Amino acid sequence: MESNELKKLVERFYEGQTTEQEEQLLQHYFLDGDVPPEWAVEQQLFKQLYQADVPVPEYLERHLSQQIDGWNKIEKLSERKARTFTLRWIVGVAAGLLLLFSVGLLVHSQQKEDEIAAQREIVNNPQDAYAETEKALLKFSNTINKGLKQFENETR
Repeated sequence: MESNELKKLVERFYEGQTTEQEEQLLQHYFLDGDVPPEWAVEQQLFKQLYQADVPVPEYLERHLSQQIDGWNKIEKLSERKARTFTLRWIVGVAAGLLLLFSVGLLVHSQQKEDEIAAQREIVNNPQDAYAETEKALLKFSNTINKGLKQFENETR
């Protein structure tokens, strides 16, 4: 392989722009033959990348398994907490609405009772009873007359 071509290929390798075939070409060049001293650093790099037999510790699988199990437990706890938080929020809103509704119902029923109590006033004196009746009939008559006037105006 020519020096210029090799130089361009190594530059592209360091930039991460080589294809798989070009990387295999570099690998064979640096691992199989004698290389000039100027490429000794790259030869060492390729030897470490492709020939190094990395020992795997015996405890690695057990350690990774424990770590993954721990992450799963944390994930399940966070999901449970999220569901509990959401449920508490919904129950809180429902309780607040129920409280508002019951207070409104209580106030409304109290007003109704006050109106009914006002209507049930017992008049012991016949003159007062006559005056109250006359007042109620007058109010009724005025309302009827007002409605009839509006009806007559609209029919004209």
